[in-house]
Amino acid sequence: MTTLRLDAQGQAVDQLSYRQLAGGSLSWHSAAPLGAELKAVVEQKLNQLGFKLITFGELTAATNDHRVSVFNLYYAEASASRDNPQALPAESWTTFTRITASTFPQDLNPDAKRELMNQELITLFNDKRRGPGVVKRSHRFLLDYIGANRQWSESINLLD
Repeated sequence: MTTLRLDAQGQAVDQLSYRQLAGGSLSWHSAAPLGAELKAVVEQKLNQLGFKLITFGELTAATNDHRVSVFNLYYAEASASRDNPQALPAESWTTFTRITASTFPQDLNPDAKRELMNQELITLFNDKRRGPGVVKRSHRFLLDYIGANRQWSESINLLD
């Protein structure tokens, strides 16, 4: 699972790097400020939903094509909202979150991956300091819709 921060145009701001763990296995690392926190929040939620989390080493050792779901997390940091022109600028913020899931063949060829899910959420909220918490809560919310075949757009209130 990786976490990437996006800019206003939806392009990745941070680069992924890998770390070699004890025993020689690899772990992917994102320099995104919320990278580790978001990963932990999403892993906890996936566990609650009954998913079995595996390491990158276990993924590469899989012997069957398309048997493991790979989740990727994306977010844009809080920015002033253009959707609420009557609000005071200090009180009207927005953030964008996305979760994708794919499966890969045994050789991990990205050209042969199968897209399973693309969940996105734009959240309007007050107080820029709440941005990191809103991003984490938005990712947990998106996971509630895994497997739902929905095409909708509506206002949703996420209350603390």
